[in-house]
Amino acid sequence: MSQQPELIVWGAGTSRTLRVHWILAELNLDYDNRRIGPRTGETQTEAYKAINPKAKVPVLSHDGLIISESFAIARYLRRTFGGLSTDDTQLSPEGVARFDELASFMLMELDATSLYIIRRHLDLSQIYGEAPNAVSSAKTYFLKMLGEGLPKSALTEFVWGRCFSELDILLTSILDWADAAEIVLPEHYQVYRHRMHQRPAYRLGKTNNKA
Repeated sequence: MSQQPELIVWGAGTSRTLRVHWILAELNLDYDNRRIGPRTGETQTEAYKAINPKAKVPVLSHDGLIISESFAIARYLRRTFGGLSTDDTQLSPEGVARFDELASFMLMELDATSLYIIRRHLDLSQIYGEAPNAVSSAKTYFLKMLGEGLPKSALTEFVWGRCFSELDILLTSILDWADAAEIVLPEHYQVYRHRMHQRPAYRLGKTNNKA
């Protein structure tokens, strides 16, 4: 792997931190892996809050530049280091607009609005309280939005265009999270997810994401 000692990543053990470890593996970049987890106390130290005042993971440091939010990190790494192919459609104005639309949809409707509600009221119920109706509704909403926003015809190979992109990392991590939350995914999403899991970089990213 190429030497990039100025890259440091804080965070491991979640679907969101996986996104960063996976894109780094796809781009064949070396980095300093600081395997701290969320809600372990490690993000609440003054030293860590000086890096990220939000006290969240993941965080990337590149030659002194600090970036938080998993998808923003993935976008930055791809733009900075290259390494992923693109097709003509992806580079067109329409393709760029579609990228932004898909990213916003997955981050807002699937990740934040659906899956994080489930996490709050299951895994973190001791903090946010149990709310079985909210959990059930969030699972139903997730499947509805998944089917409407990313129908079967949109997953013939990749999410966006004819080339693998960070949108595939985003969607796969979301589907992994949904599976862990015991949401039964329709078969074509399972097939897509299995195909992404065969990528060597996914496997390496998953290993590097272990807390």
